[in-house]
Amino acid sequence: MNLLIADDHTLFIEGLSMLVSRIEDVHIVGDAKNGREVIELCQNQKVDLILMDLEMPEMGGIEATEIIKRDFPNVKIIAVTMLNDYNTIKKALRSGMDGYVVKNLGIAELQNAIETVMKGQIYMSPEITTILALGVAGRKPNQAYVPDLTKREKEVIKLIIEGLTNELIAEKLFLSPLTVSTHRKNVLSKLNLKNTAMLVKYCSDYPEILD
Repeated sequence: MNLLIADDHTLFIEGLSMLVSRIEDVHIVGDAKNGREVIELCQNQKVDLILMDLEMPEMGGIEATEIIKRDFPNVKIIAVTMLNDYNTIKKALRSGMDGYVVKNLGIAELQNAIETVMKGQIYMSPEITTILALGVAGRKPNQAYVPDLTKREKEVIKLIIEGLTNELIAEKLFLSPLTVSTHRKNVLSKLNLKNTAMLVKYCSDYPEILD
C-alpha cells in the first residue's frame, strides 16, 4: 500500500512516519506541506492512502480532499488533526474523507484506522464519534468536546498555562506537589492529550473549557 503524509509541520511528519514504518505492507511514497502538493503527488504517482492534516497553507485538507475524491475516487483519506469541533468534523466527512483521527493517536489506533478505511469503511477516533453524537443531540456545534473538569482541575490548568511548576502550583493552591501532579495527569487523560504543550494549545483554541 502506498501512503502519502500531508502536514505543514516537519516534526509531525517525521513522528508519523516513524509510526507508519512499524506497520507491515505500508510504504510511504512522499510527504506534502499543503493541499496543492498533495494533488500534484497524486497526479504523478500511485497513492492508495493519504494521512491529511486539515490546516495547511495555500490549500487546506478539506479543499484538497474534495478535488482528490473527484479526480482520484479510489484514494482513501484519513484526517489527522488537532481540530475536534463538530462543524469541522462534519465538513471533513462531507468532503469525502474516509476517516478522522486526532493527532495524539498511537500505533494501534493508526493501524486500526488504516485497515478499516482500506476495507471501504469509515473510521473515527472514539473521541470524534462522541463529539458527533453530542452535535446531533443538539449541543453547540462550535464548542470542543470537554469531559467534566472539576473546579480544582480548572484552577490547576490556569496555573499550568501561566507556566508555574507543580511545586509553585501546590504552594499557591495549598496542595501537595503529588496532588498537583495527579490533577495534571487526570486533566491530560480526560482531554486525551499527551503533554503540557498540547494542553496549552488546546486551551488557547478552546478557552471555554475553563469557564
